[in-house]
Amino acid sequence: MKVQNSVRPEKSFSIEKVENGKCAVLFFDNIQEEIVDVPTLEDESTSQNKIYTYDVYTAEVDYRENLAEEIEANIEKWLKFVKDKDYEKAAAEIRAVRDKLLQETDAEMCLDRMGLEMPEGTSFTSWINFLKTLASSITGKMAKYRQDLRDLTKQEGFPYNISWPEKPKNK
Repeated sequence: MKVQNSVRPEKSFSIEKVENGKCAVLFFDNIQEEIVDVPTLEDESTSQNKIYTYDVYTAEVDYRENLAEEIEANIEKWLKFVKDKDYEKAAAEIRAVRDKLLQETDAEMCLDRMGLEMPEGTSFTSWINFLKTLASSITGKMAKYRQDLRDLTKQEGFPYNISWPEKPKNK
């Protein structure tokens, strides 16, 4: 989770909420300092303040007396662990939404709901319009939308920064 604060974290992690043998460990990464102009209350001038932007990752672990030393000695492993966990959680949430959207459009891709009329006769010419309509249905806007949903995981910013495809309007 991205956070903005006027105070820079003192360390790359903090141990909080020690209760019932458990605690929350917050990890701070990608800390960036920015100078921003802030309006003053007295007049129309501005003052410059430092703002820190950083990522926060949280892990709930068993508390132990030497936990801080253990984390400091293995900070890269801990940071990788919490980042991987955060990524998997975010990816699972995006996939769940995507799967729901796909399920909502399943009926529109069923052959019996596409409004296709079976041709009478067995000649090729009697079937050509049917085949053209079928091809149009399976390569049309709804099919593209569904493929774009399936391709969400291939977007460069997945799962934190994705562009959702727009569902086509029904005819």
